[in-house]
Amino acid sequence: MPAPRPRLLALALAPLVLLAACSSGGEGADDSALTSAPDDAAVTSIPPTGDFSEVAVERQEQDGGEVPVITYQGEPMTDEEGQPADTLPLSVAETQVRELAPGDGEPVQPDQHVELRYLAVNATNGSEVVSTFPTDEQVVMDLSNESLLPGFQEQLPGVHAGAELLLAMPPEDAFGEQGYSELGVGSGDTLLFYLEVVGSHSPLEQAEGEPVEPPEGLPTVEADGSSPAEVTIPEGEDPPEELVVEPLIQGEGPEVAEGDQVTVHYTGVKWSDGSVFDSSLEAGEPFGFQVGANMVIPGWDQGVVGQRVGSRLLLITPPDVAYGDAQEGHELKEETLVFVVDILDAH
Repeated sequence: MPAPRPRLLALALAPLVLLAACSSGGEGADDSALTSAPDDAAVTSIPPTGDFSEVAVERQEQDGGEVPVITYQGEPMTDEEGQPADTLPLSVAETQVRELAPGDGEPVQPDQHVELRYLAVNATNGSEVVSTFPTDEQVVMDLSNESLLPGFQEQLPGVHAGAELLLAMPPEDAFGEQGYSELGVGSGDTLLFYLEVVGSHSPLEQAEGEPVEPPEGLPTVEADGSSPAEVTIPEGEDPPEELVVEPLIQGEGPEVAEGDQVTVHYTGVKWSDGSVFDSSLEAGEPFGFQVGANMVIPGWDQGVVGQRVGSRLLLITPPDVAYGDAQEGHELKEETLVFVVDILDAH
């Protein structure tokens, strides 16, 4: 994501591990660099070791419930001290997939959002990377996102809702030669995924609902949902000192809650001169983030909560809920920003 889009300050682990990454990010980070797929040509070829057919999934009791555990050759992948089993490392030369249970729901389409639960394990040392099962969390995977791990984009279309899958993914289909140190994934590590495909759906392409007449004194907006919005700042008006959230279209979908993964299209404009500084519509790809995970500026986290999918929002963010706490020299540090945001999806 070319700076200065809403900045990525921290990352929600469960959604992140589904994305390729070539840097650890940080304040002011470029999201396109954070989630861009690795250069396949640069990935070191790792000779395959072990046998994927001997990888299995068992259920174990944990905190009064059952959670899936990946085993190899009938044994846990680590001992009681967390040390790798003698049978490791396990690696594969190409992504392999095995259907453990068929699904009877609708098949996943290549451009849909997929709801799933999953467990990820590092096949080099047997360590768990992340699991959504202890909290029964569901993660939404956008198959149209070019930053998605290639192994998922290739394997999930056509899978029916309700299916359970086991995948082994080599570096070239995962985090590449650079690995991802924050997740404990080194260069050359194969990843194992156990997936439960809950369902899939197609997000909105633009806001849908009842138009709303905003109060006087606010910027006026002309938006068709397919190109960057045109925003006119009211002449002679001082910018508001507090966050302004005004629906321009009232959607009829579910309400956005803290913790939801949200997909939006947006245009951002400076109050000072009315110039557009960024637009996902110009970039040609919606933007996704987890609400309340500090992945975006505070005004966004605060502004979308309680709003319905399908809504078009006018968000006016003074510096203290925009880039006011950014490093010195940030070009938007002292700016009040105006956003037109279409909420396309939320889970």
